[in-house]
Amino acid sequence: MDSEIIYVKTASGEEAMLQRTRVMQRNVRMVLILVDGQSTVADLCGKTGNAQLTENALRELEKGGFIEPRVDRQSLWAESKKVAQELGAAALDQISQFASPPAPKDTPPAPPPARVSESPEVDNRVFVHSVFPALPRSNSAISQLSQFSADPMQALRVPAVPLPPVLDASARSQFSTSRSARSDRLEPSFVERAKGLIWRPRRKTEDKISIKPIRRGHHAAKRWPIAIFCLFAGSVLAYLALNFFPYDFYRPDVEAAFAQATGRTVKIGTMRVVGYPKPGLLLGDVRLGVGQDEIRIAEVRLQPVFGTLRSGKTAFSEMALSGVTLPLELITGLPGLFAAAAAPASPVSVGHVSFEKTSLSFHGLDISDLDGEAKLAPDGSFDSLLLRSPDRSLSLETKPEGGRLNLALEGFSWRPAASSPFFFDSLNLQASLENGVLTIGNLELRIFGGLVQGSVVLRADKNASMLGALSFERIDATQFGNALGIGRLLSGDTTGKIRFSTTADSWEKIFSAIEGDGEFAIQRGNVRGIDLTEAVRRISRTPVQGGTTIFAKLSGKMRLTPASYQFSGLILNSGLMQSTGNVEVSKNLLISGKMELQIRGTANQTRVPVSISGPLSSPSVQVLGGG
Repeated sequence: MDSEIIYVKTASGEEAMLQRTRVMQRNVRMVLILVDGQSTVADLCGKTGNAQLTENALRELEKGGFIEPRVDRQSLWAESKKVAQELGAAALDQISQFASPPAPKDTPPAPPPARVSESPEVDNRVFVHSVFPALPRSNSAISQLSQFSADPMQALRVPAVPLPPVLDASARSQFSTSRSARSDRLEPSFVERAKGLIWRPRRKTEDKISIKPIRRGHHAAKRWPIAIFCLFAGSVLAYLALNFFPYDFYRPDVEAAFAQATGRTVKIGTMRVVGYPKPGLLLGDVRLGVGQDEIRIAEVRLQPVFGTLRSGKTAFSEMALSGVTLPLELITGLPGLFAAAAAPASPVSVGHVSFEKTSLSFHGLDISDLDGEAKLAPDGSFDSLLLRSPDRSLSLETKPEGGRLNLALEGFSWRPAASSPFFFDSLNLQASLENGVLTIGNLELRIFGGLVQGSVVLRADKNASMLGALSFERIDATQFGNALGIGRLLSGDTTGKIRFSTTADSWEKIFSAIEGDGEFAIQRGNVRGIDLTEAVRRISRTPVQGGTTIFAKLSGKMRLTPASYQFSGLILNSGLMQSTGNVEVSKNLLISGKMELQIRGTANQTRVPVSISGPLSSPSVQVLGGG
């Protein structure tokens, strides 16, 4: 596959983005979401990290009609324009070959050119169709050139219909006589040619043609200042009407109309009419509901259907909500709002509702800067709310069902915040919100080169709390350590599982108060900054700093507390050496612990106890009881 091809979504592909059932395979759907009309095949392969998977998915999507290569229409237009210019230049070059300078007075007239076909009558004009017999007569450029003749005076006449192309003997002799007579006359001078172009006497055939005179000059010049003044005055009046009209006088009526339509109290801070980008009504600082049920909207743009402004029920084709802070608990009440607006007795109706710069929150846990729309049923009732991040890396669909809210979240190449150390290659979860409890029943994350699966329950009563169980495999220990803030202490592929719970005053402190128990195993890695082999070789009280301990497998149990990370029952296998012990890392990144090293492969196996202490960035290893 060409790595420079740029794909764009087709209409079927855009529809598949909204309907999860259209593209069932997760990898193919991931590539479909990444197609943005700007990234090449090489860029898409770089985003996914798997070139073969990406190219296979692109072929499948293109075969299914979901994407297509982008066509640069500007280059096609430029190429067509170039061809048209070349065609016009060739036509003018052929025409110029028939225009010869006037013959001298003493030069005998040239014999008429030989013709393949003969006709009883001859016209002294040269038609372009005879010069370019291969070109179609419907070509606009050729048809315009065909109206000009070799004789400039004849070109000003109404074009005559070409005569039949067959000449008999009498017509040939008549043509020769008339051509000789014309050649004996003097050719007109340049002044006479110019005068003929500017003025010529009326012919009999033109007496019946009535052409109205075209008024020019000072009459048109007088109308320009008037038109400019009217345009300027209209612009000034429109500006004054849009900006200084007393809209606040009508604000209570608008609030009452929307309160009746939604069934909730509506307060509007500002109101005015705008003309750009589309004419409509702009409402600022809108508050829907009161108390804990209040929804705050920074700006509402309403585009009315002008034919309904004087009717009893005003229809709005578009309602755009910008700067919305929407708690998840209040989404369950949206069906009631839209049902009230769709009722026959409602004074207003809305055809489409869009969202811009929207934030979804769960008691302080926010996902911000989302755009999307409310999906409505044919009868105008609410079906679901679909929101996406501006770069389409995250999509969230919420659908109320009775008193429960179902959520489906998908993300690809998504980072929760610009400064967040967690970067998700893919994110997929199914959740439900009921009675203030958010339950994530199916969680699947691809992060740090591995896979994390499990379930999590979030509560927000007086305090924020979280509990759950996770299993992980092939997690890069170095990337995970950097994200946790413990540095590049370990490397290798990590597999394990953990159960955890935590309670804090706010979601910002939730991870610092986490408690959990689990087990882990790291394959084919090393411990940086700790050299156990060198400590055994010295067998002295002199501390050993720096170095690396390479191992085939490191396993053990872990316990997470608000104060430290505890690792017990550690077993490190490194060739002929095996180490066992316990290590603890505090939250201020100080390490302490003891390990017992055993050298295998000899008749007398040697056991050497060592201690590990100091800052995590430069720990010290010292043999216990050494001389």
